[in-house]
Amino acid sequence: MSKVNVWLYDNLLTPDPNDFYGKVKPQGTLRNNDIADAMVKEGTEYQKETILNILDRSDRIKVSKLVEGYSINTGVCYSHIGINGAFHGATDRFDPNEHRITASFTSSTALREELKKTQVEIIGAATTEPVIGKVIDNLTKAEDSTITPGNVIVIKGNRIKIAGDDSGVGVYLVDQGTNTRCKCEQIVTNEPKQLMVMLPDLPAGNYILEIVTQYSSNNSTLKEPRTTPFEHVLIVE
Repeated sequence: MSKVNVWLYDNLLTPDPNDFYGKVKPQGTLRNNDIADAMVKEGTEYQKETILNILDRSDRIKVSKLVEGYSINTGVCYSHIGINGAFHGATDRFDPNEHRITASFTSSTALREELKKTQVEIIGAATTEPVIGKVIDNLTKAEDSTITPGNVIVIKGNRIKIAGDDSGVGVYLVDQGTNTRCKCEQIVTNEPKQLMVMLPDLPAGNYILEIVTQYSSNNSTLKEPRTTPFEHVLIVE
């Protein structure tokens, strides 16, 4: 049976000192290469290279069929595309400035059943780790979704101030396709509960935001920097 560890964080949105919310302790990110390794370890007649080729090809075909209007139903999720935005009259046309094609994903039956059986262990209150609560694109006001290269994002949370003399401290965006880490060189506002950061010129893709800091709330700096990833994927279109 699967088990996840959960940290409890102080809920800053309420005045109740005993009000906490839980976050699953991340175990890392798996890509097709890791899935292929797991399949080989589990036992299969196929070579890893063959499995990886099939997984990559499967992803490509799923994407191509989704954007043609097909729904995709796999053992992990059910997905389909839709359109956001209002149309003004029955003869109105699609306008990229007013409408957006989006993809929706719903957990599969198998995944929902496994979640019901998953054991949860509360490992305590995370009182010292930085917490990233929300990322806002200052240009479009989008929250925890799309970000605009060359513009400012607002990062809200707790204990997220960038501090310390280690060369690695800062705000990074990690490209999930290439695993390239891009550092944001310009920090406009640097406070324990809010950062305002100018984004570099990022290519289109999916990104994970990371904060690396030696900040400590007791007016001292940590000996080693801590890396805190944001739980939502940020998208550059």
